[in-house]
Amino acid sequence: MTRQPGSDEVLGNLFPHIGARELRKAVQAGKRVTDTGSPESLKGIQDSAPFDDARTLVRSHPYGVRLHLTRSPERYRADIVVDGSQGAAFFDDGVSVNLEEFDRVSPVAGAWLDAIAAGLGIPRPFCGCSAFVSPVGSGLPLHFDAKDVVVFQVSGVKRWRLADNTGLRHPTANYAAGSRYVSKELASYYRPGTPGTEVPEQCDPVDLRPGDALFLPRGHWHGTEAHQHAPSVSLSFGIQAPSWSAVFLERLKARLLASDHWRAPAVRLDSDHGQFLPADLVQRMDRAISEMLSGELDRALFEEITAGRAKGPAAEITGP
Repeated sequence: MTRQPGSDEVLGNLFPHIGARELRKAVQAGKRVTDTGSPESLKGIQDSAPFDDARTLVRSHPYGVRLHLTRSPERYRADIVVDGSQGAAFFDDGVSVNLEEFDRVSPVAGAWLDAIAAGLGIPRPFCGCSAFVSPVGSGLPLHFDAKDVVVFQVSGVKRWRLADNTGLRHPTANYAAGSRYVSKELASYYRPGTPGTEVPEQCDPVDLRPGDALFLPRGHWHGTEAHQHAPSVSLSFGIQAPSWSAVFLERLKARLLASDHWRAPAVRLDSDHGQFLPADLVQRMDRAISEMLSGELDRALFEEITAGRAKGPAAEITGP
């Protein structure tokens, strides 16, 4: 029976010069990490799928192939999913594609995903693996994601443009620089173009070659391009744990629904007319929320998150 590597062993293989412990510190602090790999880190994974033929990899993929349509950056879209044969046709036209659920195609990628989830303390359902396949000269425009990502370069060379997001931490939705579209949730706390939210004028260039790895915290600006003379294939291990706000709202809703009066319609009826969301009750709700946001729980969460940042590295960690 083949021995399954432990989580720290996998993290150490992906980031050999940094190691599992320092990687966890970087994840907690929200700092990006790059590390150079060795041929040893490619063993097993290259034999688990036809990485040497990017088009075949796309065409044979049995699950969703997500298209990254970038001909007009301000209208960048990545929400169109097709099958493998259609994905291969778009790949021929120079479109980067994302092979979803790749951990179900490559047992090695699945084992790595399990180990990453365990090593970072994230429940496995919140983690996923996809393979990004980009024709030469193709890639993604500058954008940020609402998830942490561990990237492993399998073949080809991918050039990254990277920059800290100084105007926003922990976004809950993706955004592409210059895009006309901002999700409703993101727009509630982020206004692109306003002071403090400017797109970075300068980015750090980083080339990932086979065996190299990168950790990107959620919200980090990045853009990519398949560099040199061959398509780029990389694995992306996405980590999207729910926010504290989402956890709190779920628990609060469960408690509220247990009471008859919280399940009642938000309408006041009297002999003359009806009124949706009576102003006096809405104001009481707002006061209760304000009190909660200035109370003990809010202070405890603030201290938890800021302490995590302080324990992390002061700057980007880069392996030799």
